Formats: sequence, structure tokens, C-alpha cells
Amino acid sequence: MPYDIIRLKHHFQCNSSIFLEAYTTSYTGIESGLPIVELKTKSQHDLHCIFVSENGCMVYPDRPSSCRYYPLGRFVTKSRETGKITESYTMIQEAHCKGHDSLCKQSINQWRKEQELEAFDKYNDLMIHLISAKNRAGLNTLSENQRYLIYICCYDIDTFREFSKTQKLMDQAYPHTIEGDIQCFLNAMKWLEERVIK
Repeated sequence: MPYDIIRLKHHFQCNSSIFLEAYTTSYTGIESGLPIVELKTKSQHDLHCIFVSENGCMVYPDRPSSCRYYPLGRFVTKSRETGKITESYTMIQEAHCKGHDSLCKQSINQWRKEQELEAFDKYNDLMIHLISAKNRAGLNTLSENQRYLIYICCYDIDTFREFSKTQKLMDQAYPHTIEGDIQCFLNAMKWLEERVIK
């Protein structure tokens, strides 16, 4: 998700393009028609996360939201009629997860707070607004150019930053910090909904 990429690229102190090329693959979502980014696995035969070493998670302070939620699965929907966003959760029970054996019990809100998920959900949930805007516009399929612009706005924020300079899309330059990337991403999403998804 977009905020996951921002956190991880800053973890590695690299440009978003370099991070995406080194650690991710992308494809077009079958249902949404939007570009989707996934972390690479160790190999075709070893499907473990590339950031897991013998000593544990190498990116733990900046791990993605799906890792923070596990063993919960979170699903978000937006009503076409009311625009209301609804969250639902499911418990994922897998044999290798030893947390289910613990006597400790937490509410979903306690878990979200402990895992520092507020910012992840706030920024990543903007994708649901993008899907909604695409549906409102009646765009069953996106052009290659639309998919590219969505990709750089949502994932490759440094490329979008350069693109926005050449196209004079934004009045200000955003610093190469997490906060600067967030502001750039927020403006990119607004620009997408106003100019690209229509």
C-alpha cells in the first residue's frame, strides 16, 4: 500500500523507484483494474518474505500494515449510495502462528494502537476513494497512461515528484522526508481524482 512504500523507502534511505525495482513486483488488479504492488519473495520456490532473516524481520520498525495486523485480516468497503466506509476484520489462524496459544487477549482497538496502525490506515485507505472515483466515472478499463499515473502517484512518489515539477502540477516542492512524501502523496491523490480519473 502507498504508506507502506513510503515507510519502507525511508527505512532503506533510497528513492522510491530504486526500492520498487529491488523489492517489489507489480501487476494490474483483476477486479479494480488498478496497478497493484507486492513484495517479492525470496525465490519462486521459497515464498517467505524477503525481509525475514534468521534473526527476524529486518524492517520491523517500518513493517507494512498487513504485517502489523497479522493475525487479523482487515477489509474496507465504501458504500456507493452513502459514501460511508465500513471496516471488518477476520482472525487468521495458521499453525505456525504461536500467538493463538497466548493467554493474553486484546480488543481490535488495543491491537491497532499497539501496532501503531492509525497512520497506515488513514493514508492507505485513500485507495478505496480512488477505486470509488474510478467506479463513479464509469471507467471499466484504464488506459496505459492512466495506470502509469496511478502507479507513480500511489507507489513511486519520487517519480511523481519529478513529473509534477516538469508538468508544473504543484505550487510547492515537498522535502524528501516521510512528512514531505505524505503531503506529496495526498496532493497526488487529489490530482488523480480531479484530472486523471474522470
